Amino acid sequence: MATNIFRKTRPALGRLALYLFTFVGAALALNAWIFSGPGILWSRTLDNPDWAPSGAVIGAVWVGLFTLMAIAAWCIDRYGDDRHKDLARTGVIAQYLVCMGWTWGYFGLQNVANGFYVTVAALILSLPVTALAFRASRLAGVLMVPLVGWLIFALALSWSTWRLNV
Repeated sequence: MATNIFRKTRPALGRLALYLFTFVGAALALNAWIFSGPGILWSRTLDNPDWAPSGAVIGAVWVGLFTLMAIAAWCIDRYGDDRHKDLARTGVIAQYLVCMGWTWGYFGLQNVANGFYVTVAALILSLPVTALAFRASRLAGVLMVPLVGWLIFALALSWSTWRLNV
């Protein structure tokens, strides 16, 4: 049986582990750094809407969303349509970086307005990124949908928190 040496192999589980380590590990490291400093003390002085979930719930949701984003990036690499995978992968990574920027802009700079503005940017970006993920891999697109839903909720929460602390 002849092997085509020019055929690209599909990324295996090692690539998935790399995405998970990067997406989830970097988020956990950033949060550990932010929450070991003055950011956590500052956040405790803020007024939050009555319907706001606890910080632990929000953190757990973000870890779950970053996990889904990592799996989506892997699905794009592994199963994605070659015509669309580069743009879709770049979009998912850009989305991840914008979402990570929220933590820095909000807690790191201790600025509620930054949280709102970055959430707006993340939500706007999430729509074409999710569409690109769907074009590359249906499963990747499905894995990105919870992020869009969460960002809609996060926008309402961010707006309400900002209004309470002006």
